[in-house]
Order: sequence, then structure tokens, then C-alpha cells
Amino acid sequence: MNKHGLNDEQMIAVGIDGNILLTACPGSGKTRVIIHKLVNEIERLPVKSKKKVVSLTYAVRASEEIIRRLNNLGVDCSQIWTGTIHSFCLEWIIRPYGCYLAELKTGFTIADEAFCAELITELKKKYGINQLDSINQRINRDGSFVTSVPEYRQLLKEYHQLLFDRRMVDFELILYHSYRILAAYPKVCQTIAGLICKICVDEYQDTQDLQYGILSKIVVAGNGETTIFFVGDIDQAIYTSLGGVAKELHEIEMEINPLIIKELSLTGNYRSNQRIIDFYRHFQTKPIPITAVGANRDERGIITLNNTINYEHLAEEIARLIQISIDKGITEDEICVLVPQWWLITKIARKLKALLPSVNFDASGLAPMSKNRDNIWYKLSRLFLTHSAPRLYSARHRWATEIIHDFRIATNIQILDTDNPERLLLKLINSIQSGESEGIDFLKDSFVQFMAFFEIQLHDHPILKESWDLFFKGIESRLKDQEFNVPSDTASFKSFYREMTGVVINTCVGVKGEEFETVIAYGLLHGYIPHWNEVFHGNPDEASNKLMYVICSRAKTNLHLMSESGRKTKSGKSEYQINSQLAAIVFDYDVI
Repeated sequence: MNKHGLNDEQMIAVGIDGNILLTACPGSGKTRVIIHKLVNEIERLPVKSKKKVVSLTYAVRASEEIIRRLNNLGVDCSQIWTGTIHSFCLEWIIRPYGCYLAELKTGFTIADEAFCAELITELKKKYGINQLDSINQRINRDGSFVTSVPEYRQLLKEYHQLLFDRRMVDFELILYHSYRILAAYPKVCQTIAGLICKICVDEYQDTQDLQYGILSKIVVAGNGETTIFFVGDIDQAIYTSLGGVAKELHEIEMEINPLIIKELSLTGNYRSNQRIIDFYRHFQTKPIPITAVGANRDERGIITLNNTINYEHLAEEIARLIQISIDKGITEDEICVLVPQWWLITKIARKLKALLPSVNFDASGLAPMSKNRDNIWYKLSRLFLTHSAPRLYSARHRWATEIIHDFRIATNIQILDTDNPERLLLKLINSIQSGESEGIDFLKDSFVQFMAFFEIQLHDHPILKESWDLFFKGIESRLKDQEFNVPSDTASFKSFYREMTGVVINTCVGVKGEEFETVIAYGLLHGYIPHWNEVFHGNPDEASNKLMYVICSRAKTNLHLMSESGRKTKSGKSEYQINSQLAAIVFDYDVI
């Protein structure tokens, strides 16, 4: 290990030049490598260089974790841009160059997930399509729809027309319009490439084809001066149904031709003991050896499978397993309960809180705020619902920067044209007080006071007003959803954003990239893992293996798997059965 705690493989990955495809097994330190890669790249930039290093992550939470770690290292992040591919497309392509497209030149609003889902629901009714049918909304590079079903294509054509009439774009259109701009205007590619020296792509196996197209256009335009650093693991490609494509080396080389890409790997696992690794290797699609090299490598740990417990007694059994870990000295935030579907989080959280009143729980992944993190009011809500804290300092500063930028774009008003505007904005937000006890009323009151300070009238700015309506409509629809079932008071709204500690309750998608001493996973049933959509319309065996691989590889020492009995399908005629791939494993499970 060197002074930064990097092993030989990691040091090579950090120091090597050019385009790289880095295959990293679970627990191999890929996030550490990305962080030191970012630092290495900015340190090599000439003094006063205006170039940036870009870090693309699948989730906002991952990008914020990267910034937090960089800040902990004392790194100046002014030359690092990090965020999701959609955020990258909006900031670097759509907003500066959207005027080149007829669909965008008069302005646009980002349609949030709640609005889009409601629109698709209404169109399914119109076209006589079963509401349970999953419609692939992805777009090919030539503008055609990926789906080959004629009825689905007709529905999507009308769906896009309705968005166009409202001057809206959804996430798929953000990607498609970005690719169109880059394909039609090579000078735009050259301009963007001239501002970026390196693009790091985390979880590359979940990258969509359009995203590969966007990134390759920029890299090729850089002619060797803009390079790309892909990091990921094909066996963790759990977003195939959402368009994720784990491209092979030769496929990526074709994308960036005539440039070349080198392949490296990280093989050591610093997270799990060897017994857990040997267990989850049953789910590998590529038999790549994984060796435990961490301090716990030789520990036996605990691996259990309970496929007899009735679902009505799940909470009591999970509470017992949590208590066993706590009694062994494992801290609460090193314990994770994985649920098969997001809507189950609240139900199990409430039961566990009642059974373990002295234990803290972190079930913060269910905020009723819009899932559209690019909505300007969502961004502002984060600032009003949080307060200054060491862990949140850098995040709140970045949010303030985004707010200043987004308000200028939406209103053509520079709301704070001074030195250090972020600090002044945070000071203003901290000074605004609202006595409203309901979360929606609190946010509306806070927003109105905020706009009054800058003399901004909502109805004078159509894009601002449209974003407002979408934001609050999204909250209201989720609060009315009985399956969602979360409180609506202001204190609860604030709790969704505070720095949470305690036993984590989330889906495997929500904790991808994270690790815990003890993982308790239930609902490992055919139809849940994988979901019926994958069973009927995809490759269920492959999807199942990859989901189980991700679930099990979160655990460091203890892994508790549960395929409960008694759950009925919606028809009520049959009972869910144990996940097929899990059932096929012959293993010496522990009994506790």
C-alpha cells in the first residue's frame, strides 16, 4: 500500500493515461480509485487552466459522496464537475445549445416522473393497454423507439406530442436531444471537449446506448486530449430493463474509433469475508475469481436462509436478527434491511420501530418530494428542509450554486451578483421563517418569501410556474398514494433530508455501492426478485442472478436471506415461490 492506501492495481489505474475500461469486483475500492483519479487529473492541469474533470455517477447520492470525500481530503473541487448523465446533458449541452433545436429554442420544462407516469397511465386507458404492462420508453439514436410493439409505438408518439405541446422534456428526451445536438453540430462537441480533460464514468455497466453515443461524440472530438475512464462490473448490471448496456471492450473501441481503450481490473475484495464471496459467486455470469484481502477475510461470519417463515411474522424475525447483530457490538448504521420493492419500506420500518423502540432507523429513501432532482423547486426545497451541519456543508454550498444558476436561466435575473453569492443565499434561506405545520404549506410559504426578497413574480415566468405546478403536484400524488403512506407534516418533510443514522432500510437499487456488516434481505421471491416485468418481457434468469449478486455482495460479515411464505399474487390464485437461482444453491447455511 502507498501513503494513500492504494494497492498496486489501484495505483496503476489512478496513474495510467489514456482511455481506460476498469473492471472492478465488489469491494475492490473503485470509489477510492475514482476519487484519486480525479485528484491526479486536476493536479496535472496547468496553472490557471479552465479545464474540468467530469465524474458521472448513476445516482445523485453517489456524486455527493464523491464530493464529500474530496472535501475530507482537503481537495479544491472547483475544477471537478460531478453528477448524473442527465444533469451533465442539461448543464453542458441542452441549456447552452438547446436553442439549435426547434423543440427547445422557446424554452422547456423538465417533466417529473409523477407527471410522466400519470400521462402514460391515461394513454394506456385510451389505447386499451393493460396498466401492468411495462412500456419501454427508450429512444434509439436515429429517433425511432426501441420497442417493436405497434401499439406501444403509437402511444409513445402521442406521449411525445403531448410533451411537445406543453414544452416539456422527460429524461429520455434529454438524452435524445443531447445526442441530436452533438451529432448535428460537431463544433459543439469540440467546444465541450475543449473544456474537459477527463470523464470518469462510475457503474458503466448501467450506461444506456444513447449515453455511450453522447460520451463518445465528446471524447472523439477531443482527439486524445479528452479521455474517458469507465469503471464497473458486468455482474452488477441490474438496470438492463431500464436500458443499461454493459458493453465489451471491442464495442467501446468501436464507439471511440480511431482512439483506443485499455482494459484493467481490480480483483481484491476489501469488503467481505471469503465465505460470503464464495456464496455470491454462485450468481456470477462471468466466472471471474474474487479473493478476500481485507482484515475480515478469514472470518466465518453468518449466512442464513429462511424459506419457511410466513410473511406475517417477518418483522419479528428481522427485529430478532437486528438485535443479534447489535448484541455483538455491530453499530446500527452497519446493519441494512433490504426490501424487494420501494413501497414496502414504510410498512416494514413502522413495524420495526414499534418492535425495537430503542433502535434508530434510516428509511430516508421515501421523500414525497418529486423524484425529478433537476426541478428548480426540488433543489430549493433541499435548502429549506436542511440546516447547516458539517456533513451537509459542501452539499448545501453546491445546491446554492445550482439555485443561483437555475434562477438566472429561468428568469433571466441574476439573483445575487456579488462575491461569494452562495454564502449570501444560504444566509438568506436560514433567515426565512415559516410557522406552517404541513410540509406542502411550509414549502410554499418559504418559496413565496424567497421570491419576494428578489421581487420575482411567479406568473411572470412560465417555466418557473410550470416547474412549480409539477413539483407540488408530484408531492400531492405521492401523499395520496396509500401504498406510499408517509406523513405530510413539516417535521417529517425535514426528516427526509437530515443526516440520518441508524439501521438502513432500502432497496438493493438504493444501496448499490454501499456496504454493511450485516445485511438482512427479504422478499427473495420469483416475481419480486426479479420483478414480473423482467419475467414476462426480459431475461429473468440473468436479471435474477445480477440482483442476487448485488444483494449478497453488500454484506461484509453476516448475510441473512429470507424467502417468506404466504404471499399471494394479485389474482390470489397462487403463492409466490422462492427465487429460482437461490433455491438451486446447495450450501451449508447457519442456523441461529
